Amino acid sequence: MVLRATLPVFDGWTGEARIATEHPASSCDGPVLLIEGEPVGTLEADLAGYEILNATVVELGLLHRGGYHFKIKAA
Repeated sequence: MVLRATLPVFDGWTGEARIATEHPASSCDGPVLLIEGEPVGTLEADLAGYEILNATVVELGLLHRGGYHFKIKAA
C-alpha cells in the first residue's frame, strides 16, 4: 500500500507500507502496520495523519481489524 503523512513535520512523506500479522510486534496475530520494516502503532499512525493513497481491499480490512483509521485519498 502507499501512504502519505499529512503532519507537517514529516514534510509530505509518501512511501510504501505493509500490514502484517507475522511480525514480532503483532499480538495474537493482530495486524500491525510496517513502514520500512518498522512497526507503527495506531497512536503513532494517528498522530502522523497518514492517508491512504493506494491499498487493496484485503489491506484495508487488515488495517481496520488492527485499529488503524486512515483517510482514503480520492483519486
